[in-house]
Amino acid sequence: MEARWVVVAIVIALAVAIVAASVAALAQVGRAQRPRLAPIVEAPSADPVTGRGWLRGFARRGFFAVEVSEEFASKVVSILQSDQDAAKLLSEGYNVTAIRPVIALSVTGDGSVTLRASQAVVTLRKDASWAVVRVDVAKGKVISITVVTRIVIEKQHS
Repeated sequence: MEARWVVVAIVIALAVAIVAASVAALAQVGRAQRPRLAPIVEAPSADPVTGRGWLRGFARRGFFAVEVSEEFASKVVSILQSDQDAAKLLSEGYNVTAIRPVIALSVTGDGSVTLRASQAVVTLRKDASWAVVRVDVAKGKVISITVVTRIVIEKQHS
């Protein structure tokens, strides 16, 4: 009878090990499929010139928060206004809804570490359209503008 209990205990131990391994494997798959996010600085009600409300970043995901200073936000907005195509979008009613600094970490030969936000990605929104503008803050120019317009045509079925 004791041999029967030993076999039952071994079967239970194997079942627990298989369940634990399955849970660990599923957790790793879940982590591997998460997209890597760039630091996000959203400002749904922020004034782009003063930079109020520009704090958010990775805080929603539990990482760290990136705060964009008023000076950085003003510099990015002034670069947008000085570019002909970006200024046209702003005059057509597009609003700055997010400024995402592109942060580069560099290590020099002596081991010094430097963090710089030499570029920024700006999101402009207007109704069902939005534009993504990449700005080179170090050079003071707009690198690219991508405008996306969503058009929905609803048809009534009779």
